[in-house]
Amino acid sequence: MSQIQQLKAQLHQVATEATQGAASLGTYKQRFSQSSAHVLALIQGSATKADADISQLLDAAGMAVEQATEALQIAAHGCKSYADQI
Repeated sequence: MSQIQQLKAQLHQVATEATQGAASLGTYKQRFSQSSAHVLALIQGSATKADADISQLLDAAGMAVEQATEALQIAAHGCKSYADQI
């Protein structure tokens, strides 16, 4: 197998793994969002303002998961596109 063929195969493998990772993160995000909503409902209106702090933390974590999912999707597309061009 030539180096070009090896590179193409490796790029397609990375694209596949990135796509699978993004899908897994999407599933995780759904479960995380449900759990977060439940936690926030339970602590809503606490006298210590803990609900606001926890809400910010959970929102930040959810956003990070969304950004990671998007980054993996972009990487998958880029790797596949590059592999198809060479």
